[in-house]
Amino acid sequence: DISATDMHPFVHTFNEAVPPQFESRTDWQIFKAIAAEFTRLAKARGLGGVKDVVATPLLHDTPGEVAQPFGVVVDWREGGEPRPGQNMFNLVVVERDYSKIYDMFTALGPRVVKAGIGAKGVRIPGDELKEVYEDLKAALGERDGMPSLEHDKNVANAILYLSPETNCVVNRLAWRSLEKIVGKPLADALACEGDEVIDFDTATVQPRRVYVSPTWSGIESERRRYTAFAQNVEFGIPWRTLTGRQTFYLDHPWMLEFGEYMPTYKPPLQPEEPGPEGVGGALKLRYLTPHGKWNIHSTYFDNWFMLTMFRGGPVIWLNEKDAAKIGVKDNDWIEAYNENGAAAARAVVTHRIPEGVAIYYHATDKTIYTPLTTRGTRGNHNSPTRVYLKPTLMIGGYAQLSWGMNYFGPTGVNRDTWVYIKRLENVR
Repeated sequence: DISATDMHPFVHTFNEAVPPQFESRTDWQIFKAIAAEFTRLAKARGLGGVKDVVATPLLHDTPGEVAQPFGVVVDWREGGEPRPGQNMFNLVVVERDYSKIYDMFTALGPRVVKAGIGAKGVRIPGDELKEVYEDLKAALGERDGMPSLEHDKNVANAILYLSPETNCVVNRLAWRSLEKIVGKPLADALACEGDEVIDFDTATVQPRRVYVSPTWSGIESERRRYTAFAQNVEFGIPWRTLTGRQTFYLDHPWMLEFGEYMPTYKPPLQPEEPGPEGVGGALKLRYLTPHGKWNIHSTYFDNWFMLTMFRGGPVIWLNEKDAAKIGVKDNDWIEAYNENGAAAARAVVTHRIPEGVAIYYHATDKTIYTPLTTRGTRGNHNSPTRVYLKPTLMIGGYAQLSWGMNYFGPTGVNRDTWVYIKRLENVR
């Protein structure tokens, strides 16, 4: 596997510690086998090409983001006529051939050089990618005249060859594409030179710094760290907003109705009170699950190196005054619970956490060094949380207030909640 995010300027590879043993396989080989069997069954049952109608959202960086002028959402119940792509989702006809699932799974098809590729409104036409497509054939081998995706490493390399962050040729093409959109010379100043590709083997030797890409907003080099929005500030590239500027005031009718047209603080929803057992010596606290204090995105906290960074297991941080109210001492086992679930962890009692708050850093494994809660479960940092949806998180067709692939909500604030904390008397 490979990893590259806007959180750091490098592309990393994940390599096998040991090859798959006995009948075990890699994820790609498992799905390849499923695709082969699925294709065999489809052919045996005469399943060929079919057409599906698929609903797709009004996406940011597409014409759909200006589908609703002034943010006015037509209510169908009041005489408005449903119109796909305007006041409702798009309806797209997708053709599928179930008898060719395996062939399509194991080769990079010609749509790359027909439809092109892109992200965040920066699109590279297919005819400009023919040279890259031929390079992929040479690097990955061919299957039916197309770049082969039969092996795991081939898939990773296909991604690296087609990404402006790791292929200099694609990088320049992406910058030229953005130049046409914004009407400013950019490639000569920001694009990388030469035809170097950071492939899987190259990144395996050591993590490699990615190239400055128009699909992100930052600029980085050997002399400067990644700086978000540096491209916008230093080169005049418009922000991807309704005005092309940084936006703090949101005039969408739903934002006005909810009183959130400007940055606004709203406290978390109050939890339901505990059941017949009552609070029972528990203390109600704000519950926050921020990013891990020492671990990184792609590494759970239960690996040996991370466990040695602190206390070797899950912990919840409490203010010393809150802990004293319920008789909790440093390193005691405690449980955090509400109507959503429960989690057990050791208490870190400190003056550095404000009163009224419990902090459980995320990405710990729920089965490592964790006793049962009084509810009979172990749980982890996510157990007491729930993703709450609200209308302002569902606005679409209005510039930056459009759907994007993540999950409902711009950040994890929609998990903000309360928990009851109490000492775990019977540790088992």
